[in-house]
Amino acid sequence: MSKRIFGWVTVDGMAVTTHRDTYLLPSVTAVSVRRPFFAASLALGGALSVFGLGTADILQADELIALCVSVPVIVLLGARLGQLKLLSRDLKNTELADAVWGDYAELQKVRREIADARNALEVSP
Repeated sequence: MSKRIFGWVTVDGMAVTTHRDTYLLPSVTAVSVRRPFFAASLALGGALSVFGLGTADILQADELIALCVSVPVIVLLGARLGQLKLLSRDLKNTELADAVWGDYAELQKVRREIADARNALEVSP
C-alpha cells in the first residue's frame, strides 16, 4: 500500500484486493494504468500560457506570477494522476470492474505486481 494512492490495493498469492472489491487473480484478464487528465492538463496549460503571453502587457504582476505558477502545476498534476483499472472476464457485459486513483508511478508498480502474481499462478502446477 502506498500513501500516494487514494484508497488501497494489495496483491497476495491468489487475489487483488482494492478498497472496494476483491478479485481472484485467475479471473483478472486485464490491468491497465492510464493518465486520464494528461491531455486536458496540457491543453489547459497551453491555453493559459498563450493567454499569459497575449495579455502580459495588461496583467498585474501578481496575475502574471499566478499564471507562471499555475501552468506547471496543472501540467504536473495531469502527468502524475493515474487510474488503475481491473477487468475481469466474469464481468463481461459491464463497465470496467474497478478503478483506483493515485500517483501514476505507484500505480504502475501495482500493475506490475498484479502481472507478476498472475504469471506465477500460470507457471505453478
